[in-house]
Amino acid sequence: MTLRVRLLEASDLASIAEIVNHYIETSVIHFGDTPQTAADWRDQWWPVRDAYPWLVAEEVGTVVGVAYAKPWNARAAYAWTAETTIYLRHGHTGRGVGPALYARLLGLLDAQGYRRIVAGITIPNASSVRLHEALRFRPLGTLHKVGYKEGAWHDVGLWQRQTGGGGDPPGPIRPLAEIDVAARLR
Repeated sequence: MTLRVRLLEASDLASIAEIVNHYIETSVIHFGDTPQTAADWRDQWWPVRDAYPWLVAEEVGTVVGVAYAKPWNARAAYAWTAETTIYLRHGHTGRGVGPALYARLLGLLDAQGYRRIVAGITIPNASSVRLHEALRFRPLGTLHKVGYKEGAWHDVGLWQRQTGGGGDPPGPIRPLAEIDVAARLR
């Protein structure tokens, strides 16, 4: 497997929609109920693209995964906390794509100065829990029956990872343009 991890480009958005739509249409991993378009993804990515990394994993020219960050909460006190998400193309799990992609995302967030990373996982989802815990996320607790899909209520587990250095007060979050992204994606 020759895997290339890089920043997401606008031309990747249709592939991202295809990857995520599989989970929307076939599982409760994603709580959406209608397929998303490339334009829907552009509307999510475009406003945050300078402050939060969005990465894709590519094999032989095909996008096989996406991992991205977004604000955890809009209030100023949460500026050093990001929420992360990862989706892999159906059939590409268990091959090392997830850890390679997610570790690079976390490395960029660390370099930018984010201190806490939060992830929500529809549970049960043993593979996602293993991935997060392998990358030093720790379970915080469970939001019970917060999502209703496919005729049933579903729980969401919350995981958190401490990143970045110590020291208070925290420094400013660095935009991606100030980070040597290419070096961190190798």
